[in-house]
Amino acid sequence: MAQNKPSLLNVVVRGQVSATSNKVDNKFKNEDPTKTAYLIVNDPAEAQKLIDFGLTQYSSKTDDTKFFIVKLPKQVAIYIKGADGNAPEKYSGRLDSPNFSTPEGKDLNLNIIQGENTGNKFFRLQAIQIEETSDFIEVEQTNPFA
Repeated sequence: MAQNKPSLLNVVVRGQVSATSNKVDNKFKNEDPTKTAYLIVNDPAEAQKLIDFGLTQYSSKTDDTKFFIVKLPKQVAIYIKGADGNAPEKYSGRLDSPNFSTPEGKDLNLNIIQGENTGNKFFRLQAIQIEETSDFIEVEQTNPFA
């Protein structure tokens, strides 16, 4: 039986979103491009889960920080730990929305999905479970000339 929908798998790891950016990968066509997220996973066992899942671990050239790169979906689900899990907050992953991060040094649950569409494998940060609203830090652009 032929399957028309992309297949999805997921993994949950403890880590941080160090940053998001508007970087677009021109290797793959995307009608509605979304942001790129940079994840830091300090626990070697958690990092290995992502490697086994198919992600590549990179090292920063400046300070040897290890990180993973994933794309955001059009809407990232933000769950607050202990709150009603049926109604997550939604945050736009589109390029016209602000960038964000999570607190440095505070590991949160990150849900990463893997899918395949037209033969191309992709990874996305589908959801984040925060412990309090201050765990989600919106980055506002400032005027460097002011």
